[in-house]
Amino acid sequence: MIKLINSTFILFLILVAQQTISAQTYAYGNYTGNGVSKAITGLGFSPEAIIIKSNGAYEAVFRTSNMAAGKSKALGTNSVALASGQITSLDADGFTVGSGNSTNAAATQYNWIAFNESTNIHVGTYTGTGAAVTISGCGFQPEAALVCGDVASSHGNAGWLSAYMGAGSNEGFITYTTSTTAGQDFVNTYNADGWQTGNGGTTPCQNGTVYYYIAFNESGTTIKDNSYTPGNDGSDYAVTDPGFKPDFLIVKHQNATPMMRIASYSDGTDRSLYFTATAATTGHIKSMDAGAGFTVTNLSANVRVANNPHMYFAMSGGTSLPVQMTSFEAVKEGQDVILSWQTASEINSSYFDILHSTDGVNFEPIGKVDAAGNANHWSNYTFTHESPGDGIHYYQLSQYDNDGANEKFKVIAVNINSALNAITQLFPNPSSNNISLYYNSSSGGTYKLTINDINGNALYFAHIPSMIGENKFRLTVEPYEEGTYFINLTDPNGTVSSVKVQKRN
Repeated sequence: MIKLINSTFILFLILVAQQTISAQTYAYGNYTGNGVSKAITGLGFSPEAIIIKSNGAYEAVFRTSNMAAGKSKALGTNSVALASGQITSLDADGFTVGSGNSTNAAATQYNWIAFNESTNIHVGTYTGTGAAVTISGCGFQPEAALVCGDVASSHGNAGWLSAYMGAGSNEGFITYTTSTTAGQDFVNTYNADGWQTGNGGTTPCQNGTVYYYIAFNESGTTIKDNSYTPGNDGSDYAVTDPGFKPDFLIVKHQNATPMMRIASYSDGTDRSLYFTATAATTGHIKSMDAGAGFTVTNLSANVRVANNPHMYFAMSGGTSLPVQMTSFEAVKEGQDVILSWQTASEINSSYFDILHSTDGVNFEPIGKVDAAGNANHWSNYTFTHESPGDGIHYYQLSQYDNDGANEKFKVIAVNINSALNAITQLFPNPSSNNISLYYNSSSGGTYKLTINDINGNALYFAHIPSMIGENKFRLTVEPYEEGTYFINLTDPNGTVSSVKVQKRN
């Protein structure tokens, strides 16, 4: 339930949970931007598509695995092509955002939902021909899809398709506009393996333009696309049709800008998120309701327009990453070890167990610290381990939610014997290319590093300037054949530390 972003003293261990519900996998959470670059990990899968929206006045951003490296699509702007600097990569266990404000402005909170392809979710691409295009290969007849094009014209507008938007056969709406007119040529017909686009002026079928989409199959208890017709009195209206509490929800009526809510922002307050560059707002999606559905308020999500139904899309059953950990550190103070950690936000968090080990394998609890529970701000924690004794000590946090869910995460190490220089981490291992070596130095100076094969032959040699304390050095094993290699680190006094690395193709 936790992602670790940074740490000062690190050994390696991340435990990841992947949850699959009804052959559908997705994860959601939030993070606080740093204005530079940030990796979000702990999803348990490599995402095929992602939607990110800030709580502030930045537009939503969409990326699929089919898009060119480093590219993503703005969902809240008219007529823009794919752009760089927002969602920069889809990674093995998460994703990385760049320095763009829409995904990583400093001190701004972002909500995200990441999808893994499954029997009910399909990510694809097609090229426009100037006429109606038949999309196939979904493996199901979609009830909903998000489509966008890599072109700076109305043909590239990001639009949401829905089988329940209006009464015609060409349903859909542009994500940034209040009107459905511009999106009503998104679909001619749905078929058993996809759909056929329309061929109107704003339809995603411009000749030669590449389009990207994520399509969804209604699965009853976990994905639902439908309509509702609220009353005329303007009072709160409970939509119970989904039959479950959504993790991800989109609502839209004919003459209102669409809005969404991700459960990572479901903190008990009335909050909704637009696709446009608009800050989180009240008066629309009032709540996600346990065991039922959701409630809309007396503003635009609940205004009856000429008796036209309102569309909703809801998902349930994803993996939640509700606590964002920004740092976890261990510092030697005399004969004690002071542990400190910080979270940027917490949802439903109960407490932290502090675990200790002397071998990095077998851990025992040594203390407990109560968590903030629900917080959209920085929360700082400390714990003192008194007189653990000489040697290297390993620490790990285990966080528990109020519902009993629990997850452990990265281990950190601290050395009570300041005279010892030791390698504390090699990550990732095994590896096919780049790796990071972490080591502690008591005196600083220049270290000698070599990579040797199992016969002792030196394949790589470097001199590394080092500082007192923890150091990190990046290197690669990409040029070498698959097998076992040894990294040897020699301090200025001639003391050698060695670690084994496995190269995998």
